[in-house]
Amino acid sequence: MQNITALGPKNPWAANLLSALGIMHFSNAEIKETFDTLVDGADSIDKARVFELLKTAYGFEPMPEEMGLFVTTLGLEEDGQLAWSELEAGFDHIREMLQGVGKNATEYTSTQDFKDDLVKHRRMMKDPMDKYKAPMTESQSIGWHEE
Repeated sequence: MQNITALGPKNPWAANLLSALGIMHFSNAEIKETFDTLVDGADSIDKARVFELLKTAYGFEPMPEEMGLFVTTLGLEEDGQLAWSELEAGFDHIREMLQGVGKNATEYTSTQDFKDDLVKHRRMMKDPMDKYKAPMTESQSIGWHEE
């Protein structure tokens, strides 16, 4: 029997959204379990070990864009310790921010507006680069540039 996950995600469009990062798929409770095993009863973790925490909790390495969010939100460029409460607040802040980015992918909330734009041959208001991490089709790759 063939492994169905080898065919890719169930919804490749949603998996390629800018908001589809690891933090959106793991709850604070799941990350807390990993936190507790890494710190062995302590109530804080060294900022240098946050990458290790996320890698262990996710089961894969976080993407560079995601780590950039953690660095700016949690101040990881400085030395020091982070308590679980600070981490949890940072995780919640990043999730709220990413939900706003995910809403950016929605072009229409009304079927009538969509039909009107089709009839009048109006272009989409948002470019694919504003919504997706990488081109989804070969035709999107033309003109796609990395920032």
